[in-house]
Amino acid sequence: MDSLTPKLEKIEQLGYLPGFAVAIVSKDGVLYKKGFGYADLESKRPYTTNSLQNIGSISKTLTGLCLLKLVEEGKLKLDTPINNFLTTNLYNPYHPKVPITIEHLANHTSSIIDPDEYEHTYLFSKKIDLTENQIPEDMKEYVSIYNKNQTMPVIDFVESMIHPLGKWYSKKNFSRKKPGTQYNYSNMGAAIAGHIIEQITGKTYLEYTQEVILNPFKMTQSGWKHRDVNMDQFVSLYLSNNQKIPPYELISYADGGLITNVSDMGLYLSEMIKGYHGGASNILSSDSFQQLLHPKSIADERYSGIFWQTIGSSHIGHTGGDPGIMAIMSFEPKTGYGYIVFTNKTDNDGDGYNQLVHTWKTMQEFMKEKMNKTNP
Repeated sequence: MDSLTPKLEKIEQLGYLPGFAVAIVSKDGVLYKKGFGYADLESKRPYTTNSLQNIGSISKTLTGLCLLKLVEEGKLKLDTPINNFLTTNLYNPYHPKVPITIEHLANHTSSIIDPDEYEHTYLFSKKIDLTENQIPEDMKEYVSIYNKNQTMPVIDFVESMIHPLGKWYSKKNFSRKKPGTQYNYSNMGAAIAGHIIEQITGKTYLEYTQEVILNPFKMTQSGWKHRDVNMDQFVSLYLSNNQKIPPYELISYADGGLITNVSDMGLYLSEMIKGYHGGASNILSSDSFQQLLHPKSIADERYSGIFWQTIGSSHIGHTGGDPGIMAIMSFEPKTGYGYIVFTNKTDNDGDGYNQLVHTWKTMQEFMKEKMNKTNP
């Protein structure tokens, strides 16, 4: 595997990303992991496999795992309307009699559309102190929002946008299509799912994921709050123009709030691959893993598992993108290999994103060459 390192070092030299770390895993564990570049550009602190960062929407895959755990325990059915677990009535105003179910949340057919006010979820540790000229165009409309955000319970955050009495409510926050009939990617749906997990378990989402995922998988470096992780290992976060922003947490943690590294997520993805291929697991049964991970056809010819999605033509996993970060985590069922790339920069429409994807594809090509040599 060491012969992969020079290939990735060449990608590092492109220089579009401050730093990044990668991992290749199988059902048997982590096969390769390494960091490249810098966790902090100014001090030249290296980005390592233990460097911590937010991973954005990859966090949703843990929410899916928790839902299937509750299904196995008989505490939840995926076709149950969400209002069975909520104190207020949430519905699509265009179709008030059509219930939104747990499964609608999990496969993004809930008809809930994230409005611009969703950006109130980001709670920065301090104000973003950048001049107008230092803020890239893709962030100008958001920085003033970020600097005014205040903490609130997740259900209040949700209801502020999708309950008729909410201060940011609008019919535009819903599709005109009935729930279950159209794919609309929704962070709000995952936030609601996290709240429902809390209602069912009587524990906070953070406590429950610690109990059923982080502890059993020995993900000892991961957490949802800055206080729960070693912030000395936290990377510096950079915008598309390499301007630095402070660390942040999310009000809507279940949709994108996990702080982790490739070492811990390698353990997690290895367990998912093992479960997909029917391996013994103390977390879920083989049937539940199939329901969680096996994408099935949904509205608009899209394919989705339970907060797990298809990536490209042959991978299952999730991507993540938030201020100062980009991330990919996926596995290929045919080969049984999984790939993780985390970076401390957001550059979704630029060369940084291309470098991220190039890294992800280079690891796949390396493993295919390795398999061809082993099985000519």
